[in-house]
Amino acid sequence: MLYNPFVKVFLLFILFSVTLLYFPLNRQTPKFSFKTKFDTLIPLMPWTVWIYFSYYFLFPASIALSWNSDYAIPLLVTLIFSTTIASVFWRIFPNGVMRPQIEIHYSHHHRLLGLIYSHDRDCNGLPSGHVLHSFVACFFLAKLFPHLWAFFVIILLAISFSTLTTKQHYFLDMVLTLLFSPLIIELTSLLV
Repeated sequence: MLYNPFVKVFLLFILFSVTLLYFPLNRQTPKFSFKTKFDTLIPLMPWTVWIYFSYYFLFPASIALSWNSDYAIPLLVTLIFSTTIASVFWRIFPNGVMRPQIEIHYSHHHRLLGLIYSHDRDCNGLPSGHVLHSFVACFFLAKLFPHLWAFFVIILLAISFSTLTTKQHYFLDMVLTLLFSPLIIELTSLLV
């Protein structure tokens, strides 16, 4: 069942508005951390910033690709719901990640990682927005293109693990978000 385009545009506006909450919440002072000893064993691999950065293409691409399908409204509502839940959690339990100091070399990946570090503050560790939104996007893209489901699983796992190797998140941030994401999708499916 395709919905009125106005409904989709309205939901897109709500998603954009809710997503903007990330910025003031990211400027909070973290009071909690989910760092474990395992996190010290995960190396910083600056080249994986390109995988991490691919999220910024996946997120809008999932909306664009599903726009004329029956999955557009469920995707938008799930993204709104998941972003709202994450924002409430970040507000109540401001948690974060202490990022390492990196030398800005002449390589593109060091410069991009430095740029991300300079704009993305230490708060909003759990749940990981990258992991949560990637899970939702890949879930709906796999429904839209079922013959490519394995490709979307690989994308999800690559982006999820890149949050660790770029030191944007701790291991528990990633794992708990991966475990939490199906629940968000299931709860949202009750609404749509």
